[in-house]
Amino acid sequence: QYKSSLKFFRGAFSYALVTGIVFCALLIAANNMLGRFLIRDFYIGFCLIPVALLFFVYSLSEVVSGYLRGMNCYFPVKVFYLVRQAAGFAGSIVLMKFLGGYGQKVARLKHNEAVTSVYSAFGALTGLLVGAIAGLIVLLVFCLLLKREFHAMRVKDNARYLESALHGFQVMASLGLLQGFRYAMTSSPLFLNYILYVRLIKSDGDSASWIKAGGYLFGEAVPIAVILAALFLILNHRNFRHISGFWKSEAYGSVREKVYSMLLGLFVFALPLCLAFSVMAEAILKCLAKSTAKEGVNIFMYMGIAAALILLEIMAYKLLELWSESVYLYLTVLVSFAAQTVFAVAAFKVFEMGTSGILYGVIIQAALFQILFFMRFARRLWFSGIQIKKLVMAFIVALAGALIVLLIYRLVGKNLSAAVAVAVSVIPGFLLYLAAVVLLRIVSDEEAEQMPGGGLFLWLNGVMRR
Repeated sequence: QYKSSLKFFRGAFSYALVTGIVFCALLIAANNMLGRFLIRDFYIGFCLIPVALLFFVYSLSEVVSGYLRGMNCYFPVKVFYLVRQAAGFAGSIVLMKFLGGYGQKVARLKHNEAVTSVYSAFGALTGLLVGAIAGLIVLLVFCLLLKREFHAMRVKDNARYLESALHGFQVMASLGLLQGFRYAMTSSPLFLNYILYVRLIKSDGDSASWIKAGGYLFGEAVPIAVILAALFLILNHRNFRHISGFWKSEAYGSVREKVYSMLLGLFVFALPLCLAFSVMAEAILKCLAKSTAKEGVNIFMYMGIAAALILLEIMAYKLLELWSESVYLYLTVLVSFAAQTVFAVAAFKVFEMGTSGILYGVIIQAALFQILFFMRFARRLWFSGIQIKKLVMAFIVALAGALIVLLIYRLVGKNLSAAVAVAVSVIPGFLLYLAAVVLLRIVSDEEAEQMPGGGLFLWLNGVMRR
């Protein structure tokens, strides 16, 4: 129904355009007021401007990419995600350093060292915005290139029933509110915990400490976590589609194998990366911000652990969506959100935790989400003893690999520059980790064929056999 697809797309795009402009205008107009109310300092409100524009561009991009997927054009969407993430990563690093240097000059004039972190955060968020705009441009270019092909497909469409643009707008408005609520509950703990940290910690009125923490958190740590999450979704996009098809055809054995291959891929690739990020927090912070501040190191260290759990949470969330478990999904989201909020309040009000408490709440929320997911679906998935053994072995080897990286850094890297120390520590440690995975035969050829990035292990297994 290609004619209906176009009309529905127009309605959905209109919804994203209207709500995006309204939300963007309100957030920009109220950025100073929100900065004072939420963060007790108007400087940080400056960073809400690129955030508002980022949400707007993201919403338009997702509508266009959804239309292309609906027309069975997946290659442009893959290119779009790669361009957006690559441009966003490079832009955030470059602009963070450039505006951070400018912020140092402003900080000296204002006699407020924390202003430097605000400018760094603004630069990183602006870099992500540049990446989002680049991705949207790529999508629009592909739409222009495919215009004739889409027109030919619509000419051949002889469906009796046609959707309307108004129907598309109405459906997006109803679903948009529900989806927005769910996404807000799952993605807001980090922001909420930061606000609670600012409002509840004891302070003498000096805002430097929490502005610095916000700069490290939203200027450096969060963009890296977002990139990891996006890469995970890109690599597993085909697997999620296969799982959806298997589930509809009641091929539950294939569902279990696919879910296991995704879990194994996450344990083998993402987990060691996140753990290495945690143990190398000090050196990575030096590379990005030329700082070794304790609050920054703590945020980076716990963000690595949180990122690994968030990736597991994303997978559980997507599976609940694919399996049409909307009621249980809402309950899981609400329970995990409420639990982490209560913990965050206690962390800052009762236990007087520092910046570490911001990430503790996120870790608890993600862990509880997964526990509730497996409590309900453990029987449906029902991994074999060998599969569970391999997942446990992958976890132990990943932890050992991270400890090797840390050991190399302590012995050798401490005396080197930050970038060289990261390379000298991570590269040998990762190579040793890969060797251990291959020698212990954690990933077989059959499992590697279904895993994202499994071609690496197919090649390594072939080398070891030769």
